[in-house]
Amino acid sequence: DGSGLVFPKGTWKTAVYESGLIWGAIVNRPGEEDPHVGGSTYRSGLQGGKILSSGEPEDPNLPHVRIYRVRPDVYPGGPWIDLSVEAFDEGKTEIEIRTQYELDWTEWRAIDGAPFEDIDANGFYDPNTDVPGVPGAAQTIWFVANDLDAARTFFMYGTAPMGVEFQATYWEYRNGSFLENLFFRKYKLINKSTLPFNDMYISMWSDPDVGTSTDDFVGCDTTLNMVYAYNADELDQVYDPYPPPAIGFDLLKGPTVQGNQNLSMTAAYYLLRDDP
Repeated sequence: DGSGLVFPKGTWKTAVYESGLIWGAIVNRPGEEDPHVGGSTYRSGLQGGKILSSGEPEDPNLPHVRIYRVRPDVYPGGPWIDLSVEAFDEGKTEIEIRTQYELDWTEWRAIDGAPFEDIDANGFYDPNTDVPGVPGAAQTIWFVANDLDAARTFFMYGTAPMGVEFQATYWEYRNGSFLENLFFRKYKLINKSTLPFNDMYISMWSDPDVGTSTDDFVGCDTTLNMVYAYNADELDQVYDPYPPPAIGFDLLKGPTVQGNQNLSMTAAYYLLRDDP
């Protein structure tokens, strides 16, 4: 029930309420022309876990079906790292934070598609040799989900499941440059149904609230493939006494289509809230 992106870190001032990915397509089923829609907005059409070879969803209650988070400097048997800031943010002890980091390192789901640095170049993840996460990143978050829960997809946008497996990777860098104010997202969508999708659209969805939610402007830069939001006034009640920030969502690499062409941003849209 609260905004999800705190910026700057440690201030409890927030710039984005929620953000996700949505998609829609015509499922090539005889006699059916209605679009199917999935993903996450204020409601989510996803549940945890991959889609098995049988076409059934993985049990979302299994212990390994969770959100994984790793850092290259926090690993089993490694040196003590100050995790006090993360402990404060999450209301846990440093021991609890470190224990979870080490467990995620050991149980990293490379077998399901989670990225890792293959130190020994054998093609398999070994927690004693390899480094989980995006190579060079200061932190990586990964999870896999699917849209096979009809109750969720109907509650979201009123359509049946499509049979999509959704893999999400989030990462960031810490190198003293502007990159420290960015984080990166990569999504992999796999059609694990027996039917092809036609006329598919994929869209980043976000609700940026730059501090106060009722005084924001939005725009897009087609040359940068970027949609951005900024405060309409010089001051913002939430960010006061700081100047309010701006936030952008940049499509660095779009989906690959036939001929290995990376599709750029083709549209940008917004919802105007009808406040009194």
